[in-house]
Amino acid sequence: MRRLIAVSFLVFSTTVSAQQFSGFDYISIVFSGIRIFFSESVPKEMIVTTTGTGKTREEAINNALVSSVQEAIGVLIVSDQTAENNKIVRDMIAQYSSGVVNKYEVKQCEGTSTIVCSVTATVAPWTFQRKLLGDSKSIVVNGNDLQAQHLTARHTLIQRYKLTEYYLSQIQQSGFDVKIKSVNIVPSMSENATIEIDYQVYWNPEFKASMIRFLEKLEKDTAGEKQNNQQVYIQWAPTGFFENRVRINTYDESYRKMMLRYLNAPISVRINELNTCEYFEQPNGVFGVDWYGFHKKKTISVAPVGIKKLQKISISTGCGKLVTTNP
Repeated sequence: MRRLIAVSFLVFSTTVSAQQFSGFDYISIVFSGIRIFFSESVPKEMIVTTTGTGKTREEAINNALVSSVQEAIGVLIVSDQTAENNKIVRDMIAQYSSGVVNKYEVKQCEGTSTIVCSVTATVAPWTFQRKLLGDSKSIVVNGNDLQAQHLTARHTLIQRYKLTEYYLSQIQQSGFDVKIKSVNIVPSMSENATIEIDYQVYWNPEFKASMIRFLEKLEKDTAGEKQNNQQVYIQWAPTGFFENRVRINTYDESYRKMMLRYLNAPISVRINELNTCEYFEQPNGVFGVDWYGFHKKKTISVAPVGIKKLQKISISTGCGKLVTTNP
């Protein structure tokens, strides 16, 4: 028989502000010792870009989709994990990954004996929650005593941190699209060939819309317009009728610093075939890409042997994952 403790209404306060949580605001599930926390901050859908390997294209894509679910669901886990718990999490997600991905796009697949595929998937955390609640091993644990109130406050902040870091860490990988306008050989008397690549970087509209919805929800959840507790100010376009800005209270210095690091990170662009990567500082941080525009002409000197069989040039954004320190 499934053990289920009813979700109760509770009110808790912290030293910086008071917030109210009802039974519809959060739900805490313990599955095989792993605490998984669902709060109002968790979006209905999350966009994830991951890779998977397999002997066939279908197997590689399926493994990439399972990885995308694992990455998205990872932000819901607020309990400490051990190596054993990581295996439990992987097994649990593999079991419930079916139906959690609403849609996906295969970015590219490479390889012969071993296929490697990159996919961008839209994952639905709340679908995962419903599946998990149907398992007899799941226990819903909430309460209204002081310890429960403390844990709820702590888990809420931890989850906000993890969700925010997830979204911001995906900007370089999933948030930007790049378009090559032209590739030309520049006449030169040098022995090396001079290649000019004209390209443009811009925000992926779907990801940007998802990001803004999340930031606006954070502002509302953290009383950003009414208070100022370790606040981060974000503006993604000139202010006007629609404001185009938010103020988010982090309540924690490490949370605030993490946000600023990602928001002010340089834009990285990789020219794949020529193994070249560049970093560009952008006015107004990462949101300056659309605000100010990002159009570049890159000139590269290459030995003729290096382009002898080169028939195409491709560019991708993100030269490596930005590493931050967890709270």
